[in-house]
Amino acid sequence: MSGISFRAVGIRFDYLHAERLQLIPPQTQVAFNVNLVIGPNAVVRGGDIVEIPFSLAASSSPSIVSISIRGALILQGDPRQLEDIAKSVNSGKSPQIIQMMIGQYVFFEVNLLLKELGIPPAMPIVPPPQQQRQGEGTTMYA
Repeated sequence: MSGISFRAVGIRFDYLHAERLQLIPPQTQVAFNVNLVIGPNAVVRGGDIVEIPFSLAASSSPSIVSISIRGALILQGDPRQLEDIAKSVNSGKSPQIIQMMIGQYVFFEVNLLLKELGIPPAMPIVPPPQQQRQGEGTTMYA
């Protein structure tokens, strides 16, 4: 499935639920269990749009937070490519690019929900490394 290009990419969240079950005790290590399911009911609409449903369930150990998210990735592009993607998703073999796109949107939303609940992010967000040219000072961004 190399050479895939889309005219438009979007995400639709149908259900968001995040619940803090208790305050985090001091010096507690928190582990997250995340289950992301993609498909299997991908639907091609109008020939050039495909909707790929997904759901995420995340919980922590110890039991501090519970998150549920449902929605769909919406792609617009070449009808033949979209039909191939829908068939792959419906057979249980989502293309890696689809997994990456959904993961990028959903994990950002998970971290946003965790922040709103006052819980440290599940995954640290690492900024891209900055290259420094010889003879230049350090550039800082805020």
